[in-house]
Amino acid sequence: MALEIISSRVLAPHFGNSVYVWGSIISVFLAALSIGYFWGGRLADRRPEIGVLGTLILAATLCEMVLLLAGTRLAGLLGAWLGATPGGTLLTATLLFGPPSVFLATVSPFAIRLAAREIAGLGDTAGRLFALSTGGSLFGTLVSTFVLIPSLELKRILALLVLVTAIAAGLTFQRGAASGLLRLGGAATLAFLAVAVAAAPERTGGDVLHTRMSPYQTLEVTEVAGVRYLKSDRVLQSAIGVEDGLPALNYLRYAPGALLLAPEMRSAIVLGMGGGAVGSYLRGQIPELTVEYVEIDPAVPQIARDYFFFEEDDKTRVHVADGRLFLVRADRQWDFIYCDTYIGLSVPFHLTTIEFFDLVKRRLAPGGVFGVNLASDLADPFVQAVLRTAQERFPTLYVFNVVGATNLLILATETADTVSDEEMRRRAAELDRRYRFDPSLGTIAARRIEAGVDPAKTVLLTDDYAPANHLIRLGRKRLELPGR
Repeated sequence: MALEIISSRVLAPHFGNSVYVWGSIISVFLAALSIGYFWGGRLADRRPEIGVLGTLILAATLCEMVLLLAGTRLAGLLGAWLGATPGGTLLTATLLFGPPSVFLATVSPFAIRLAAREIAGLGDTAGRLFALSTGGSLFGTLVSTFVLIPSLELKRILALLVLVTAIAAGLTFQRGAASGLLRLGGAATLAFLAVAVAAAPERTGGDVLHTRMSPYQTLEVTEVAGVRYLKSDRVLQSAIGVEDGLPALNYLRYAPGALLLAPEMRSAIVLGMGGGAVGSYLRGQIPELTVEYVEIDPAVPQIARDYFFFEEDDKTRVHVADGRLFLVRADRQWDFIYCDTYIGLSVPFHLTTIEFFDLVKRRLAPGGVFGVNLASDLADPFVQAVLRTAQERFPTLYVFNVVGATNLLILATETADTVSDEEMRRRAAELDRRYRFDPSLGTIAARRIEAGVDPAKTVLLTDDYAPANHLIRLGRKRLELPGR
């Protein structure tokens, strides 16, 4: 079970963390258990020897060593070859985690055969060993989830699994026999290699400043040509210029477009923090603006503080929570609610549904604006589904095509009267005399496009049915190039 939990962190940077990834992982491990139980039982009847059991555990250790030395690289190669498709995910999970799981699954039936002394006590023996096995699985799951993943790098967790499995294999070999000594030496060698790999310093490219595996994602901070980037599972989330601290991704600079609909904006909440660039950029021109961030992963705010010059003050706060749950529990309203959570190979489906948009409406102040960043174009089925769902709850939508990127900015209001292009340009000209955003609000207004959706051909997202991971194509192409 520890290996099953860890497998998601090996796959996530290349296949996402969607229901397809977890469905593939669970399916592979269940299939491996079935094969291992069958094979282990047959082998135990033919050769009920503890040395044979040790050889099976040693084989599992070898498979785990392959994962330790090359698992992430193999996942990357397979991801590039197969694509982040459901079939590609299942095949990769099978190739990487099927073999060690099969060998580990042989242990239970083999142990029962060795422990059984007489047929009358077979049920008691099997019951005790299965209880012990299940207890070990529970322990492995809890420790991996709540201790190892938040505390250690991936390679050190895999090294620990190799070490524990190698020790288990070594304990089964009879030291008096030459074959036992040889296999004991093999187990000791694998244990030594695991310790050596774990102790070796993490090697990163010259551009990598920081990597961290959190319970939610693998985060990486890089710096190239004076621009600092934040990636989540290898998907670009945020970027800033090191010299000026300003956003280096165009879509981040389009958030002020909300001023075109709410010129006197005084409060904003951002769902999905990234490097904290959106709020910092807004406050740079609107000092009186209060900005709150809601981020589910506590590692993200810490990275924003350490590497993206983010600071909290009396007008800037961070809440570590699920975005929807935070809004449910909130007792206030905001002028601008900005959702930037739809980036990557998997998205939080519960932030895409009619029920979520209903909640957003209740948290918008009178005349407020709801903004959504979508990291793809109008041809994307996921984008179309989000647009259709938003149209079901907001009478007026405005869509802006981000220059130099595939991103779209969606702004929604509860005002039935649509602002014309001419009126929007007039407002932009007036606001540009007050603020100095780059691009200007006039430029943003000029990027407004029509975005019709055919309800008969587009999925309506609800809490009961939101196949976001099936629709999404985000992250399968480069989202945008840095630039102004």
